[in-house]
Amino acid sequence: MQQYCYTTASLRSNENNTPAPDNYFMCNQIIRLFQNVGQYHDVADDTLHTIQDAVEDLIEDNFDTDTNSSDDDTLPEVNYASGVLTLSFPPHGTWVINKQTPNQQLWWSSPISGPRRYEYVEERERWVYTRVIEEGDGKESAPVAENDDDTLGSILTEELKILYGWDLDVDA
Repeated sequence: MQQYCYTTASLRSNENNTPAPDNYFMCNQIIRLFQNVGQYHDVADDTLHTIQDAVEDLIEDNFDTDTNSSDDDTLPEVNYASGVLTLSFPPHGTWVINKQTPNQQLWWSSPISGPRRYEYVEERERWVYTRVIEEGDGKESAPVAENDDDTLGSILTEELKILYGWDLDVDA
């Protein structure tokens, strides 16, 4: 059976209305095509809540958040509302991870690495950077496609390590 390497966006925009192959592969990894929007929201919300909880725990462990200091503008802040997770780390900037329901993706914006789009790879149970996914040719995966350094959780972990020396433990 022939294998195909697609992004979820290309599968959803099938302009020719041709039958889809039996198995979709994302650089030799099965793409998670959610059966309905509710499933996408469940996985995306779970991921965003997991990240929120992990970052809040790190902040509580590394900052004195109990003192009522007049310098509260320097304390990191985490907020999740309406599908948007905002991580503020003064003076370094604000990170945003938000749901993109039409594409069934999570979008990332960082003052360090810039914007990125992530798609869910069910086999790995991770959100993988779309540029990595698109590097595959359908026959073999790009060497970096199997690298956990290109997941949503890994980029956040890397950037917090650079800024604060923290080791974030989050699978996303």
